Amino acid sequence: MSASAKSPTTDEARLDRFRGCLLGAMVGDSLGMRFDGISRGPISHRFAGLDEVIRELPGSYGAATEMTAAVVASLCEHPAFNGEDMATRMVRGHSESRGYGQGTAAALAKIRAGTPWRDAGTVSGGRSSSGNAAATRSAPVGLLYAEDAEMLRWVAEEQASITHAHALGSEGAAMQSMAVAIALCTADDRLSPDEFLLDLGSECRARELREQYQSAAGMALKMPERERVIARLGNSQNVIGSVVTAAYCFVVNAASFERTVAYAVTLAGNTAAIASMSGAIAGAHLGASAIPAHWIDALEKGPVSAESMTVLADTLAAVKP
Repeated sequence: MSASAKSPTTDEARLDRFRGCLLGAMVGDSLGMRFDGISRGPISHRFAGLDEVIRELPGSYGAATEMTAAVVASLCEHPAFNGEDMATRMVRGHSESRGYGQGTAAALAKIRAGTPWRDAGTVSGGRSSSGNAAATRSAPVGLLYAEDAEMLRWVAEEQASITHAHALGSEGAAMQSMAVAIALCTADDRLSPDEFLLDLGSECRARELREQYQSAAGMALKMPERERVIARLGNSQNVIGSVVTAAYCFVVNAASFERTVAYAVTLAGNTAAIASMSGAIAGAHLGASAIPAHWIDALEKGPVSAESMTVLADTLAAVKP
């Protein structure tokens, strides 16, 4: 075997992590959908600790899963990014009942009506959405371009622009992709929570997010009460209130997929998005083999399923970017 050849074990581990990322995103989304929008009070009253959350089963998947499936399917066919193809797949896979945000739903409706995909992300008056939908679907970009930061950022921003032309919507997608990429590339290393967050912050071009990564790095060493985490990092549908939060959920529970996702749920608020993003990061780092079988077995068998996500992960892992 040549020095550059990969051993079967290495190939198997990489495949497991690709599967883990996509299944992790779906599991987090599906579990989070059951509690999405509920405030911290009722969540803390219902769940005394993470073990109680871990015993819960996922519900129906949401918009994050549906859009992630569209993104990864498009990247499998067009790894260098094809906006028309990706937008068409998003529109084709869109189900109104899956909890899409207003900005995303409006953009997809415009594309369906004939608006070019490059123009759909800007809404009336030239405004655009700074929501986290583009970030929730960006994990496949991090997998595919984990070793090419420049291409990762470009594809993440391009796919975001289909529905989110706002600078923060775009930056959130880039940062979530980078979080997945770093988690994947450090899978065999001992993770330093504060360094992980500081590394992400150093790549961030938005001052508001960069400052949050710095704050999160400090909190990761102290593990403050959840109320302080929510107050500083947020638990909302906005990029500012969710993308750094998801990375924090991972780093303070990095050895455990189930505790990562359960912790995200206990932060309340936009649990579907935050648990989906943190699940994608944890899955990329730990692999599908680290996801509890009872969560995978309970996933909805709809147009998107654990089986179809596994096939997409395997196909993406074989793509040469």
